[in-house]
Amino acid sequence: MIPLANRKILSRFIVFGLVITLYDMILHSLLVVIHLAFEWFELGLEELIEHIFHTSRQQSQIIVFYLLWLMAFCVLYYLWRTLPGLYRRFKTQLLTAGLEYKAYFKDCWSEQSSIQKVKWVTSFTVSVSFLAFVAFS
Repeated sequence: MIPLANRKILSRFIVFGLVITLYDMILHSLLVVIHLAFEWFELGLEELIEHIFHTSRQQSQIIVFYLLWLMAFCVLYYLWRTLPGLYRRFKTQLLTAGLEYKAYFKDCWSEQSSIQKVKWVTSFTVSVSFLAFVAFS
């Protein structure tokens, strides 16, 4: 049975490997879904404005255009205000997690025999070489 900490590390390596090998398909699918959601939101807003205010299609499109700009500026202002604090918190969490993993790997490495260390280094080198070959060929 694999310990819980090792399963977490293994699952993160698997997810990282999938993201590296399938990054173009994942990104394209995500962008298509975001685009379709935005189009549905825009159409719904146009229809709502058209129905409530009895405007023509062109008038409602102009109103929606400026409403979307207003929403975008509000979101950008909110991000401008909150990103520095989020960055500081994320940085401290990342440094703490890095130190924990470093200590864990150092303990695991010191417990291994010389033969096990050679096996680990060899398998890691082969794995990284294979990933580089797959990703860049």
